[in-house]
Amino acid sequence: MQRKMIVALITFLVTVFGTVSNALVFIAARRMSSMNSSFGIITKNQAICNFLMSLIFLVYIFPLQISAMKLMVTYSHFVGMFAMTVYEISNLSHFLIAVNRFCAVFLPYYYEKLFTVFSTKILRNVIWVASAIWCMVLYELIGCKFSYDVASWSLAFLATDMCTQLTWYSDFTFNTSFVVLTLITNLLTAFKAGKNSRMLMNAAGIKMSKRQKQRELNFVKQSFLQGLSVFSGQVTYYLIAPLLSNPVLIFIIGSLWAFMHSIEGTSLRNWSPKNYLLQISCFVPGLKNGGPYRSCRDYLFRYCIWNRIKYVCIYRRSKNELDEQFIRNNYKEPDNC
Repeated sequence: MQRKMIVALITFLVTVFGTVSNALVFIAARRMSSMNSSFGIITKNQAICNFLMSLIFLVYIFPLQISAMKLMVTYSHFVGMFAMTVYEISNLSHFLIAVNRFCAVFLPYYYEKLFTVFSTKILRNVIWVASAIWCMVLYELIGCKFSYDVASWSLAFLATDMCTQLTWYSDFTFNTSFVVLTLITNLLTAFKAGKNSRMLMNAAGIKMSKRQKQRELNFVKQSFLQGLSVFSGQVTYYLIAPLLSNPVLIFIIGSLWAFMHSIEGTSLRNWSPKNYLLQISCFVPGLKNGGPYRSCRDYLFRYCIWNRIKYVCIYRRSKNELDEQFIRNNYKEPDNC
């Protein structure tokens, strides 16, 4: 009885925090004009997934931990299928956010063509439909149901040889591969964005401020921690939880895959590709923090820098990389900076 109440208390505290924090993230994102972009659509979708996962455990799993009502346990496999659908959507949304940032940094000329608001909504809807069909086939039609397990106080797959082998590939291998791919994509984006920023500032004779260095470091940390959180949820459920004997520890370790969605509400930050394109190279040496200060209207093709006398806009060669020598030789007066 004491263990059951400890488990229920942990579930209540974590999921209440997750429900509230992710709801606030979604509300705040809706009120920000900058989040009406492609990146904002995906970020809001991620917040919805985190909110739904927290809500599932709060309104369905938590009551079952207090009192395992037979009817709710019987039909819990439908809730489990919905939870897995949300989980798959969340992982694919992480990957889509990473691709969105990657295109903004590596393909700035094509970014707005690739990620229009309309195309992003289509991608979002495809993710929802594909994930729903994927989970319905695997966990309902095939019969590897993901339902409430009274002994472990949480959702668990049907313990048969076929389901164990199936979920190892359909869940662990599939989702872990996406997590690793997302992490690599984010780290490449962070490296390229930092390289571009330093190149432009070096060309203008500007030193990178502590604030700019911290911003780059924060993005790397955020990308790494998000990937690590999802990866740890997978590893702990499949590899660590089966080795434990304490029921409370088994529940905590085995439920990290879901609880990570609650915690993630605190790490969804606005690293918008559009903000990168607008601000990455607009610095004023005279300011204490070094910028960003202002941007060019045509931000996909030119960048503003400060040469200690006036603003100058640097036009990029069409579809070519920006280099220091080109900056020094090809700047011109701004039309509207």
